[in-house]
Amino acid sequence: MKRVNAGFSLVELVVTVALLGIIASLVVPDAASDRDRLQLDAAARRLQLGLERARLAARRAQQACGISLGSDAWLEPGQQQLPAALAPCSGVDLALQEAFEQGPIRVHTNLPELIRVSANGLLLDGGTTVLSHERLDQGRCLVVSLPLGVSRVGTYQGDLPALGEAPRSTLCKPRVQEG
Repeated sequence: MKRVNAGFSLVELVVTVALLGIIASLVVPDAASDRDRLQLDAAARRLQLGLERARLAARRAQQACGISLGSDAWLEPGQQQLPAALAPCSGVDLALQEAFEQGPIRVHTNLPELIRVSANGLLLDGGTTVLSHERLDQGRCLVVSLPLGVSRVGTYQGDLPALGEAPRSTLCKPRVQEG
């Protein structure tokens, strides 16, 4: 009598599933690290975008305005923070990370509570902000240099600032594009 081989044995299936599990476990840490790095890069772009929105709002209204950086977003400052002659920059509310975050982005900054923007879009206050992720060793940084308020985004080359410690602009190096 001839026997027909109609499928896989249980041993073959178990070995195949085990091999697929091992291969998948090798790929997952790299994917998580890449996702964290992309999340940090997006937060750095949003940090710079918030400043650009404030500059555009001031130029559009032809009026000086102010913006504040919270622990996780750009915000319109409250009236108690603003001097009498300064309006809040409108339309600048922008979170630094999406609601479906994979890990918290920490903000270390020495920017003042209120960042002033002139009517022609110049930033009147400067400082350095470093963004870090709990699972990454290196942070992204934004430096706002005076007198013209030019901003640049880079990679923070030193140890991340401790709680309450001010980040140093000299450690924020421009990011070199690969490829």
